[in-house]
Amino acid sequence: MACKSIRIVHLASLAAVSALLLAVAPAVADSLDDSDEGAQSSFSRFAESWMAKMRTTEAENRKNPTVQPGPSNNLVTYRGIGDDFSVELRPTGHPAAPFIGILRYSERIYSCRELSSANCSIASTVPVTEIFRFSGGSWIY
Repeated sequence: MACKSIRIVHLASLAAVSALLLAVAPAVADSLDDSDEGAQSSFSRFAESWMAKMRTTEAENRKNPTVQPGPSNNLVTYRGIGDDFSVELRPTGHPAAPFIGILRYSERIYSCRELSSANCSIASTVPVTEIFRFSGGSWIY
């Protein structure tokens, strides 16, 4: 008999916790749904941080470029990013991930004749679109 009463109490506790979680989850999602401006500013800050990381990566790429031997000079190349970027926020309609953020920027391939040259030119530009979802209070790649 003792086992049955423990199981009933355990199931009742589980049901109470589940009900609490179901009540809290929409409230958290609603706080974002009610404030597209809050989500927009959150994503804008996240995008600034992401682009700062990309600039750090560009500096590392410049320190370790690809060197291709040429007939008269070497061709030195590295990847970087453009200065401009844009952000867009879209609601998903799903409480678990109420928004997606879209970040657009351009990736550039720089080329130089010498590794120490400060005079590199843009050899090519490729548009990049990154999509992030908002889940659990943060932006996820």
